[in-house]
Amino acid sequence: MQSQKFDPTAIRLAPALDLEVKASGEGLIEGYASTFGGKPDRAGDIVAVGAFKQTLAEHAREGTTPAMLWSHQIEAPIGKWTALQEDRDGLHVAGRINLKTTRGREAFEHIAAGDAGAFSIGYLVREGGRKYLGDGVFSLTDVDLVEISVVTVPANPRARIAAVKSLTNKGELVDLLHDAGLAKAAAKQIANGGWPALSGDDTQQKAARLLAAIDAATARLRSE
Repeated sequence: MQSQKFDPTAIRLAPALDLEVKASGEGLIEGYASTFGGKPDRAGDIVAVGAFKQTLAEHAREGTTPAMLWSHQIEAPIGKWTALQEDRDGLHVAGRINLKTTRGREAFEHIAAGDAGAFSIGYLVREGGRKYLGDGVFSLTDVDLVEISVVTVPANPRARIAAVKSLTNKGELVDLLHDAGLAKAAAKQIANGGWPALSGDDTQQKAARLLAAIDAATARLRSE
C-alpha cells in the first residue's frame, strides 16, 4: 500500500461531541470519538456509517493507532488508544492516559473534574471520501484517522479559529459565539459590533484576537 503524503495543514478537526467520557482511576478513558448521522457540522459534513472502516483496518494491519492528544496539539501526546471500533452509533474508543507524565496527569485531572469532557477527531478526507448530498450538506464516507484528542467543551481555540476563518455572515458568528458559551442575546450584540472588524483581510489574526478577548472575558466572569 502506497502511503498517503502527510500534510498537517490538510487535517480537519471535528467539533467536540457533548457526550459522556468515562474515566477510571487507572487512567482508562472511553467514549465516542465520532457519531454517525445527525445534523451536519459547520463544514456541512455528516459522518456516514463505515467512514472509519478502511482506516481502522489499516491501523490494525500495521499495528498502529491514531495519536492520543490534548486539544489537537501534535506536540502534546497524553497516552495511547488501545481499542477503536465502529458500532451502529459511531466510533467508540478506549485508551489509557499515561499518568507517569506531567501532561498525562494534568489531562486526567481535567477529565475527572469535568473540565474536559469530550473527544474530537483529527482526520484527512481520502480521495472520493466526501460526497455532496445537496443543500450544502456532505457525507463523509472514507476518512484517514490521524488523531483523537481529549478536548474541552466547547471545542478548543484552534478549532474555533478555523471556524471563524470560514465565517461568511453574522448568523454564523452568532452561532459560533453561542457554542462558545455565550447567551444568544450577548452573542448577537457582539456579532453586531464585531462583524465589521472581523471581515476583510488578515482574518486569522483578527479571529485570534477576537477569541482571546472572549476567553479573557469568560475567565473574568467565572472568577467573579
